[in-house]
Amino acid sequence: MNKTMIAGTLIVIIIISSVLIGFSQNWFQSNTTEPEPTATPKPTATSEPTPTTTASPTTTTTATTKPTATTMPTTSPTIQPTTVDTMDLTLEIYGNANMDDKIDNTDLTYISNIIAGSKTATTFADANIDGVIDAKDIDQASAIVTGTATQLNLLDGNGKNITVSLPANRIIVEYIQNAELVRILGLEDQVVGIDYAVDKMRSTYFPNNTGIVSVGNMNSPDYEAVLNLNPDILLTFSNTATAVAEKTSKLPGVDVVFLGLYYPNVTAPEDSQFLQGILKAGYIFNKVPRATEYANWLLNLTSTISTKTSTLTESQKHSVLIYTYPYTTSTTIKEYATLDTLGQVCILAGGSNVAKSLPTYLTASSISIEAEKVLQQDPEYIFLHAVHYTFGGFTYADPQQGMDINDTTSIQSCLQQYKSQSVFANLTAVKNNNVYIIAGDFRNNAMGGVLGAVYMAKILYPDLFSDLNPQAIHQEYITKYLRLDYNLDTSGVFLYPAITVNGDTVGIPNGAS
Repeated sequence: MNKTMIAGTLIVIIIISSVLIGFSQNWFQSNTTEPEPTATPKPTATSEPTPTTTASPTTTTTATTKPTATTMPTTSPTIQPTTVDTMDLTLEIYGNANMDDKIDNTDLTYISNIIAGSKTATTFADANIDGVIDAKDIDQASAIVTGTATQLNLLDGNGKNITVSLPANRIIVEYIQNAELVRILGLEDQVVGIDYAVDKMRSTYFPNNTGIVSVGNMNSPDYEAVLNLNPDILLTFSNTATAVAEKTSKLPGVDVVFLGLYYPNVTAPEDSQFLQGILKAGYIFNKVPRATEYANWLLNLTSTISTKTSTLTESQKHSVLIYTYPYTTSTTIKEYATLDTLGQVCILAGGSNVAKSLPTYLTASSISIEAEKVLQQDPEYIFLHAVHYTFGGFTYADPQQGMDINDTTSIQSCLQQYKSQSVFANLTAVKNNNVYIIAGDFRNNAMGGVLGAVYMAKILYPDLFSDLNPQAIHQEYITKYLRLDYNLDTSGVFLYPAITVNGDTVGIPNGAS
């Protein structure tokens, strides 16, 4: 081979190599590919929403980030907002163009300005989610404001885009949180079906609705029974996307909605999917004023507590162990951590959770440890959370507690048995009689842990909360919001041993022991 042929061959090799490298690095592709969508940061109270797109008409991106129970876990309470409109909260409903906590006429103006080019597009500006911001979005947002919309586009409690057909008149509810929320919104006469746990409380929650049908436990519902009821919507308490998808696939024509009530986050309500769920339900069922009023009541309570507990130094805080009542004998216990409602309740109430020394405290709902290690933690207070009816279709016989229980015999016996265990005999909490069994209502009702925080704060710091009466707040919830004819002086076992507030027995009926 002569030198000329060698040189030519080398040149060809170099050219081919350059072309291959160029394609691998996208040198020859036009720059027209859409950028990867990013979540829009929350707007602050004094700034305009950060745009996700440019001029109109335009294609918009949608948020799909799955929420967590707590965004930035903390071991100390912080002062909290007192109303929804003072929060840094973006209502996750399409039509909320200005990214605040509600949909109103200001959103119509904002969408008009986007179309005119004077405002930039936001995550929820595309009210009808057709990919273009135009006059149709003004029409949809306007219909939401006037309560005449025929559908609502929103993120569910897992951050998934869903569309709900309106009006949603025939309702099936799963578990206690959803059952209580429909009562709060005045929808109890529209409920046609309930799950196992709610069925056990049927006479309490739906005393006048005799036509309600039980559709089984929520983990394995009777889908045929559900469809036979011809519901418009099923409010599920299944909190995984897989479970929601399965129910959706098996219930054609039924909107399966997970509102997010599984994620209260009482330590950071602006990140609470529970609070979002209350507000979203207001729009789904055309009960916005009532939903907002209730959300504001909860926020005022958490603010009242956090204002005081946030002043406590670490040395002033009482150490607390909080975990599920041990229904079976075991050498391990599961201590609640920051991602669980009761872990957050402990923080809000000013307790120093003994689990905070464990490695996964900030990233877990609960942490399993050997029971004997509790001796090393030596908590000053122990709270044992009891559940009566589970969403899995099981009833725990003892300790009996809750709204449908008036006799303290069971809970008294269970507490005595717990304290008599030799492994716990020398604990400070046991020796000082600071071991309490708390009702499932303190975690599993539509107050999202706030009720538990009210009672716990009073127990831990009676002097700091001298003006706080847990029973008065509890009764207000039952009478004003649940609208039930139910008197805590004569009914319900929620806390044992009971405490005394202004000479009144709180936690069990008067006269009980």
